Amino acid sequence: MNCCNIRLETATPAQAEAIHRLIQPLARRGLLLPRSIEEVRTAAPPFITAEADGRIVGCVVLRDYGDGLAEVRSLAVQPDWNGQGLGSRLVARAVETARRDGFTWLFALTRRPNLFRRLGFHVVPKERFPKKVWTDCARCPIRDHCDEFAMMLPLDTIPSKVNVPRRETAVSTIPPSNDATLGRERP
Repeated sequence: MNCCNIRLETATPAQAEAIHRLIQPLARRGLLLPRSIEEVRTAAPPFITAEADGRIVGCVVLRDYGDGLAEVRSLAVQPDWNGQGLGSRLVARAVETARRDGFTWLFALTRRPNLFRRLGFHVVPKERFPKKVWTDCARCPIRDHCDEFAMMLPLDTIPSKVNVPRRETAVSTIPPSNDATLGRERP
């Protein structure tokens, strides 16, 4: 497997079943929220897929929350493609898509904050996203002991082309946040 031979494309409705099959095992393990086949098929904007040898090996989608805010969600990578930077490439493409579509802010809830941190996101309180908390989080099986980080990226302050940093070493801790709204820095 070579991450360089991956094509990132906008998904078509015909690919909904393959995307659904990619997401479902992660949803069953509690790593992603489940998505119905209809949610995948009608996502607007549509999913972004990573394809290798005619097979979908990764995906991500944006969800429009209005007022220039979108969520990066349903980021999934086939297990045999993990650790090759594919998740970062998918998020970088989602950032480029969001800029092109006129969004001004992106956020994500994630257990992989370092991936998002490398791409310029910073940790913020989940309370900044009440619509997310009351819709998706309300139906999440781990809502009472959530271990996800809310991450945010202002799109008006980043370069128009997102560079995916090379993965030199794995980082096991989250670097301190510069976000003054948190009131304290994270360990």
